Amino acid sequence: MDFNYSDLQRMLLEGAERYLGDHFTLEHTRGLRASPSGLDEAAWATFAELGWLALGTGEDLGGLGGSLADVAALASALGGRYVAQPFVSTAVLGAHILGKVSSPRVDLLEAMIAGTALTALAHREPGERHPSIGGRKVMVTADGDGYLLSGQKMMVLDAPSATHLIVSASLPDSSLALVLVDASLVTSVDAYPLLDNSRAADIQFDSLRLDASSLLATGGEAERLLGEALDRAGVVRLAQAVGSMEAVLRICSAYLKERKQFGQPIGKFQSLQHIMADMFVVTHQSRSALYQALAHMDREPGERSRAISLAAITIHEAGQLVSRQGIQLHGGYGVTDEYEISHHYRHLLVLEKTGGDLDFHLRLVGRS
Repeated sequence: MDFNYSDLQRMLLEGAERYLGDHFTLEHTRGLRASPSGLDEAAWATFAELGWLALGTGEDLGGLGGSLADVAALASALGGRYVAQPFVSTAVLGAHILGKVSSPRVDLLEAMIAGTALTALAHREPGERHPSIGGRKVMVTADGDGYLLSGQKMMVLDAPSATHLIVSASLPDSSLALVLVDASLVTSVDAYPLLDNSRAADIQFDSLRLDASSLLATGGEAERLLGEALDRAGVVRLAQAVGSMEAVLRICSAYLKERKQFGQPIGKFQSLQHIMADMFVVTHQSRSALYQALAHMDREPGERSRAISLAAITIHEAGQLVSRQGIQLHGGYGVTDEYEISHHYRHLLVLEKTGGDLDFHLRLVGRS
């Protein structure tokens, strides 16, 4: 696989970096905390106009038919500005599941591409640190010509801004099902912000009545779709982490040239040069690890998941080193809300925890 940027990817990156740099300033990002959902509606409409929400959807479904490498290139630009918008939940997770079911939900996909519909995957349940793809405690049962959905989901990423939920549940025979739920029908939603200002929610389904068309997939098809979607989302989040680390390098490099001590820029001090060198090395290793994971996305599920875990171990360890050393280079005030470096630290921490932390990936690789 050739990982040199194509002309299309270069144009995509240049446009994304220009728009995100102008719009997602530190002050603007901090201002989004006042929003209950965290969604920047004007920016989301621009994402749709620029084609970002259509990038990973096939042309036969109204999308642009871009590769996962194209989506990862865009994600690295989003990570570079610690953009906490529901891009992964809608344009990666939701788009893949809804576009790959036996009867694709074209109308909903078109609304997602237009920016008027957003999705969130409700998969994690109480008591789970790392949810499996197997049976769920949330149950979906037949009820006349429809279904009843009962149970609780926790930490549903981007649920506060979602118009539709894709819920994993167990059928009476214990097989897996994926169910589409109109978010307006759900009455018990406990929303909260995460450390990087993204949003999540705990959701309770109390015998929620659904029509027959709500059942997206069952059994082996549901497990395959969910596994593929989670792996694709994992790779895109790793690309966001790499973009964030590369931004930290640029921020720290500029700071070391501007900040003076003892009459000279602190970047001339050899000990700080060594720190920057370590950060540079692990960041470039992380991009190589991302490419390795992308190169394995067409392999069989076990090999694909192992490659993603190996990349995640490299990238998450590097993210901790780069973000923490970036704060150290800025001194004690690097942790304050007024400095971008602290926002990258929080963003990298959330990306690690939401996509399966180091312990999870180390255990997965060990078992394989």
